[in-house]
This record gives sequence, structure tokens and C-alpha cells, in this order.
Amino acid sequence: MAADPHRLLIVSVESADASRAVCVVRSLYGSARIGSLYQLPSPADGTVELTEIEWYGHPREVLDEMHHGKVCLVGSGAGALRAEEALGVRERP
Repeated sequence: MAADPHRLLIVSVESADASRAVCVVRSLYGSARIGSLYQLPSPADGTVELTEIEWYGHPREVLDEMHHGKVCLVGSGAGALRAEEALGVRERP
């Protein structure tokens, strides 16, 4: 089975600590969904889960392809997120 090409582009990081980050993102090559896991790029090599999506001030379950939104990403390495990074989808273990 082919890997999901979906990516989440970090536009800006509004707040972050070691395990939680609030970011403005753009959904690339498919839709972002609550519950999706994303692999952080090296050297962070952590995993974050998309737990909240806000689109024009309204909560959403899905952020459609090419749209921008504010999201909450939770997990190891969330504090290492930086603008212009693209996160790839990671399958659940």
C-alpha cells in the first residue's frame, strides 16, 4: 500500500511547549483530519497528533486541501516545530 502523500505545512508557530504547539498551517496534497499523526523532520524525529482544527474561528474535524487553519499538535517534539517545515503523515502503530 502506498504511503499517504498528505503534508501539513507549518506557516507559523503561535505558542509551543515541549508537548503541545498551536500553529497556523496549510494542508497540502490532501485533507488534514483530527486524530492524524505527523512525523517531525530531523533532527527532532518526534511524532505529533492533530487534536484541534480552527478555520475562520470555527472548530472543524477536517481542514481541506490547500486551506489554512489554526491547529493544535500534541506529542513528543511539539516544541521543536518551526515555520516552513512540512510534516508527513505517520501511520498508527
